[in-house]
Amino acid sequence: MTDSPRRDGSDPTQPFGSGSPVDYPDPAYANQPPYQGAYPNPTQQLPSYPPYGYDAGATGQYGAGSPPPSAPTPTEPDGHEPRLWLWILAAIAILVLVGLVVALVITNGSRQETVVAPPQPITPAPGFSTSPTTPTTTSRAPRPIPAPTIAPPTTTATGPTETVTYEVTGEGRAINITYLDTGNMLQTEFNVPLPWTKQVELAQPATETASVSVVNFGPEVACTVTVNGVQTQHRTGSGITICVGTR
Repeated sequence: MTDSPRRDGSDPTQPFGSGSPVDYPDPAYANQPPYQGAYPNPTQQLPSYPPYGYDAGATGQYGAGSPPPSAPTPTEPDGHEPRLWLWILAAIAILVLVGLVVALVITNGSRQETVVAPPQPITPAPGFSTSPTTPTTTSRAPRPIPAPTIAPPTTTATGPTETVTYEVTGEGRAINITYLDTGNMLQTEFNVPLPWTKQVELAQPATETASVSVVNFGPEVACTVTVNGVQTQHRTGSGITICVGTR
């Protein structure tokens, strides 16, 4: 038994999606648009996408061409504040040293012995020569000139003494050296070349009064006090170095 050909529809031998319009004899399909293929060029290659990279510090992904954000560069600590404190400390130290030097000079000046020079005797002016004729007027007797008074020198009490030797060693020059001299008077020497030594006689016990102080800037210096050949103190320092007679 043979089937009769279909009354409506397309030819079954026509390829599906060929793009040719299909006739719909049924009025219900008369207004339908013709069917087109979904892929006009099924063999066309799609564009490639760059591979994805992984950022350990973020939640998203970055492409190969976009580098991950760099970590913030740590800033170096500012070194001006420590340098400022160093300059302040150095200025304070210099002011203290200058004040000590001024105090030593003032003390030395107050204790030094003042020597009063005797005044020069007053001599009368030489008389002018007159004519050989004898003057008729009588001359007055000259007034006696009082003798100048001289202050007696200050004497120190004499007694048994001890020999004290001061010694300062180092390089260059010391700004000043202050020591107790014979007669228990402070003496100060300035711009002293090193090494330096001084021998004085002090009243017994010299170990309680002997002293020497050195002011310098730069390399260290050493001071030594010796009483009757026995070293009583030895110190090394910079800035202000003081040695006394006691151990």
